[in-house]
Amino acid sequence: MPEIPKFLIQKINRMPAKPGIYQMKDREGNIMYIGKSKALKSRVKSYFSIQGKSEKIERMLFHIHDIDYIVTDTHLEAQILECTLIKKLKPIYNVQFKNDQNYRYLKVENYNKIKPVKVISDREDANCFGPYRNKKILSNLEKLFQNIYPILKHGDSYGFFYKILPEAMKKDAFEENKQCLMEILSKEECMLRFISEIEKKMKLAAAEFHFETALIYKDLLYHINYLYDVSIKKAEKLKWEKILMGEKIEDGYKLFYISSEIIVLKQKYKEIKREAIEEFIIRAKKLENNRIEIKNEKSNLDFQYILHAEMKDKSSKAILFLDKEYNLEELVNKLR
Repeated sequence: MPEIPKFLIQKINRMPAKPGIYQMKDREGNIMYIGKSKALKSRVKSYFSIQGKSEKIERMLFHIHDIDYIVTDTHLEAQILECTLIKKLKPIYNVQFKNDQNYRYLKVENYNKIKPVKVISDREDANCFGPYRNKKILSNLEKLFQNIYPILKHGDSYGFFYKILPEAMKKDAFEENKQCLMEILSKEECMLRFISEIEKKMKLAAAEFHFETALIYKDLLYHINYLYDVSIKKAEKLKWEKILMGEKIEDGYKLFYISSEIIVLKQKYKEIKREAIEEFIIRAKKLENNRIEIKNEKSNLDFQYILHAEMKDKSSKAILFLDKEYNLEELVNKLR
């Protein structure tokens, strides 16, 4: 562990126990790493503890000459600022967020007897799904699919079975298989039926002592659940919603107006009152109507990921869906 300069120890000790981001700098002033925390002081201190660190962290610590920080009102804002700066500056020791151009799409192909689904780099047409952050899972799924085609409709569910070698499909089977894939990848109820069918086949294979086949289905289940968790399950509810989120902070309250998974307006208040919230919503709706949407799906995906994850933590937040009928008193009471 390299010796920590005295001025750096003093600087760390002066850091507040508040949300924000920190920037590790080398001797030339280059930002090597950007991180975020709900409590800056304790997080930055943890890097210099005696406990074992990874080789990568040890290398970074050796080159740290200075640490800057920016305080934010909330952890959500710290995460968004961290993501924004990583994308802009691409620090050498950061991995997450800076390579969003590597995110991939799944495309359901027109007639292709062996590979009805393929992984592609950019959206091409309405038959593309994504983007997805984990291209390894997509590549594995593309291969796993090849051994269960064709997927055919059986009543309200889907029929398929595992084959050791891929099976070339005739035109009519291909078209039905394509329709099934489009349903599974775009509709929650269809994907859930498909997941249920995989689970049944996995359990049946295990019960009949076909353990290798059961493992294949288990692998397929894991990869399909990834698609469900990161696209349909998380995004479907919020994609078209208008949401008011309030959070109690150290010196008051913070309001966020979210529309189509984008923060349109945020405002800090010392006190939370119904009249102030109503005025905030009016301002937000005006901004929403005049907003020019930046269509960078891959970059936006990271910010959506942060927003979804943060909204699941309701310990200090109140969330109100602004549908035709909503009760502002409900939000006020939750925050107080």
